[in-house]
Amino acid sequence: MSARAFFLAAGGFALGVFVSSLYALSWLIIFSTLSVAAAFFVIWFFSRRGAYALLSIVLVACALGGARVLFAPTQLPSSFAQKLGTKTTLSGTISSAPDVRDTNQRIIVSVSEGGETTRVLAVVSSAEQVSYGERVRVRGKLLTPKPFATKYGRTFHYGRYLAAKGVFALMPRATLTKISPPSGFFAYAYGSLILLKHSFLHALGIALPEPAAALAGGLVVGGTQGLGAGLTDDFVRSGLIHIVVLSGYNVMIVADAVLFALLFLPRKWAAGIAAAVIGAFVLVAGAGAASIRAGLMALFALAARASGRTYDVTRALVVAALLMLLWNPLLLVFNIGFDLSVVATFGLILGVPLVEPKLAFIKYTFLRETMAATFTAQIAVLPLLLYANGLFSFVALPANLLVLPLVPLAMAAAALAGLGGFIFPAIAHIVGLPAYALLSYFIKIVHGAASLPLAALAVPQFSFALVVLAYALLAFFAYRLIKNKEPTVAYAAVGSHEF
Repeated sequence: MSARAFFLAAGGFALGVFVSSLYALSWLIIFSTLSVAAAFFVIWFFSRRGAYALLSIVLVACALGGARVLFAPTQLPSSFAQKLGTKTTLSGTISSAPDVRDTNQRIIVSVSEGGETTRVLAVVSSAEQVSYGERVRVRGKLLTPKPFATKYGRTFHYGRYLAAKGVFALMPRATLTKISPPSGFFAYAYGSLILLKHSFLHALGIALPEPAAALAGGLVVGGTQGLGAGLTDDFVRSGLIHIVVLSGYNVMIVADAVLFALLFLPRKWAAGIAAAVIGAFVLVAGAGAASIRAGLMALFALAARASGRTYDVTRALVVAALLMLLWNPLLLVFNIGFDLSVVATFGLILGVPLVEPKLAFIKYTFLRETMAATFTAQIAVLPLLLYANGLFSFVALPANLLVLPLVPLAMAAAALAGLGGFIFPAIAHIVGLPAYALLSYFIKIVHGAASLPLAALAVPQFSFALVVLAYALLAFFAYRLIKNKEPTVAYAAVGSHEF
């Protein structure tokens, strides 16, 4: 398949998923679309005009995307729907890592009844010691997740967010009874990884004071727990929240570090070990959409390096996104983290080679590349971010420039501090001094940027059509820049983004 046909097919599949997620297309529309695609194929067969073949490919891909959504669960099964609003008891298996908060913990329980299966989010006491794969019984009032207003004038569709995780009901203030321990290799393996994560976070608490320990945990394994509402809001206002929710950037840092550490091994051995470590790291971090996307791209790069093949970063991004949508099509519309991750990565791939030459006046290569990457990523996510959270940060660009170059060093120092808390708890605070210095610097930048007058501006709600228009304009300007760019320079820039 040619590159043009491949990207058009990918775009068509995503379009089908998008439309079907919003409007629940019927099988009649799906088959009608396939019929039109067949007609265009017949026209191409006799005319041999490539445009008809491309139209046929796009329409088939659209139909397949729409059909994939029809096979995905989008609502609570009837046997559970009749229990809504009542106090009930459900038995099932814990199907994700417990999300431990200050006063409670949230667990996703996979339950079956009447031949139907679904997942329920139960909020239980944080004193309960539960593990992934454990059989439990939860009792409480079964409710439908309700949307709620956010601080900056947006509506958070909590039900859609949970639906992307296969959860269609919640049980707040539930009581929990254990039935049986985890069973099976994956349950034990994943449970061990989660236990390792909690042990690492505990070790960070020994080596570092708060909120540095919470920030270190966010940098290495993701999450904002322990930061406090005030500091978390400062991270949002300064445009730096992405460094503590384990974005793809953090995963790529780990991937690079693992590969560097394994340089002494043969290529295939290094690739195999690195793949296992990256996979384990993504699972430990909670397997969020951004980390899975970055993990898949890292695995593609490892496979290319081990086999000696060329690694096309753009195609790797598209394939990773397609695989994720095939597995869970609801990610596209119901998970903003997936969208922002894909858009930001595409912005980096396309934008850095275009912007960096414009910064030739900056003589330090590292600073020039960092500024180009930060600028393009911020521009790429801006329309979608404004639509989703309604906050425009005037300080995001300078704050990111001051922090992002030091994130790899801070992650390494935090890992060292955690290791010190494990092995040498008596002197862990000394081992953690480099991490404490870097994390304190991050916190000061965040506090300082967020407290500046007019650091951020709440933007009134607007139509999604403006988001589409904004990306159309960005695509137009990028096309003009690419068209006017010298081929030799463009080739070198693309090569610089290989993993």
